[in-house]
Amino acid sequence: MRTTVVLKDELVERARKLAEEKTLSGLLNRCLADWIARHDRRDLERRLAEEYRAGEAESRRVARDFKGIDREGWPSW
Repeated sequence: MRTTVVLKDELVERARKLAEEKTLSGLLNRCLADWIARHDRRDLERRLAEEYRAGEAESRRVARDFKGIDREGWPSW
């Protein structure tokens, strides 16, 4: 895809010094790929945290439901 963008000269120069890519297009493609990967990971981490919290609540509920049964048949010391 061809497009026109306006970039700050100082940012481009700093990025070129750090980048392995030899062209500005390569650098911009790498930046976009990194940005997408970072945001995909954030979404995945957010969803995993939500599932973990849901599972934690379910585990507590099950533990509460079986609290009385857990001690059935055990000697009381």
